[in-house]
Amino acid sequence: MLKFIFRLLFVGLGLFCAYTFGRDAFEPLWFRMSGTAVEGRISGFLAGRYSPSVQREPTGVRKGKTRARRAVFVYPTTAGGLDSLEARSGTSSFLIFGQFDLNERVTVVFNPKSPTNAHIFSLKQMFTAFLIMLFGLFILWMGVTGRG
Repeated sequence: MLKFIFRLLFVGLGLFCAYTFGRDAFEPLWFRMSGTAVEGRISGFLAGRYSPSVQREPTGVRKGKTRARRAVFVYPTTAGGLDSLEARSGTSSFLIFGQFDLNERVTVVFNPKSPTNAHIFSLKQMFTAFLIMLFGLFILWMGVTGRG
């Protein structure tokens, strides 16, 4: 019975990792090929896990440990446009090796039909998300087959 529970947990965790990080790995690539790419800039960093406030520094200290923060970026809705939107980077952005700097210029990609669903087009972000997605698929395989 305990083995079944662990297999079920592995399947759930594997599905979660594969979907969440797989989306962060492939959606920016899809938007780059079929959507719109504009130049945006990093406008700040999220203060905490559930806090909507935006800070000026990329790292924070929580319980004595330094934590990386997710980037907040501003981008125009059309190439050369004056209207702009603000978005937050994906889940894998706090795991990458090397963070973004404040006011750093970044390539932002999005679907023209839904400009609010935007991603920073960064190879290091997509590579990190791809590695975690592969790890999720491995955990899923372990849960389904019972091997590991």
